[in-house]
Amino acid sequence: MIGTGKMGRCLSTLLRGHAEVTLHGRDSDKARAVAERIGVASADTNAVSESDVVIATMPTEALPGFVEEQAGGMRSGAIFVDISSVKIGLVDDILKRLPDWVGYASIHPLFTSPRVKEKDVAFIPVREVANMGMFLETLSRSGMSVFKTTPEEHDRATAVTQVLHHFALLAMERVLQRHMKSSEGFKTHSLKKTMSVIRLVERNRETAVMIQRLNKYGKEIREEFIRECEALDSEFSI
Repeated sequence: MIGTGKMGRCLSTLLRGHAEVTLHGRDSDKARAVAERIGVASADTNAVSESDVVIATMPTEALPGFVEEQAGGMRSGAIFVDISSVKIGLVDDILKRLPDWVGYASIHPLFTSPRVKEKDVAFIPVREVANMGMFLETLSRSGMSVFKTTPEEHDRATAVTQVLHHFALLAMERVLQRHMKSSEGFKTHSLKKTMSVIRLVERNRETAVMIQRLNKYGKEIREEFIRECEALDSEFSI
């Protein structure tokens, strides 16, 4: 497992009872501390050459460079896995950098905590190898519900489920920031729940912005949302 962030910790926690998991991060001291807390081993990048599966949980923009530097040392038949929230463009870029002897699966866990009940995972088998079925089975045994998709289908769907969702919440946040001080005592229970979701998006703002900018269908869905806002405004102004 490459990366000690939220998803690296989450996936390590889920997989530890069903696979031999080692955790690596840029800060080796932090990686050792996180690994000890989770209950897995820590390792340096030399473990890449000894692993059957390498799951990279670093930011999307860092993936091509990591593949360029490290994938050449992966063993024949091993599988490289990314967890990026945007697939079109990235998948092809990674594939052309991977050596021919390495398999490739691009996945998207649709959750960020091992404690949630529904742990759905979008799975794109880009370059199949013999161990791919075993990797899928390990994900399932770890409590994840895996479904296969394509980069195109994934990005069209997440333009709705992520781009639209985050865009609406972030736009609402800006308006609330301007007016909430004078309305603090009037917050409803439902607004408080909405604001807690906004805080979750804000804590992962870097990822939310990346999805807005890189999803091929993002601008199209944002424009549709704005048109509907304007239509509702006209409807309510009659």
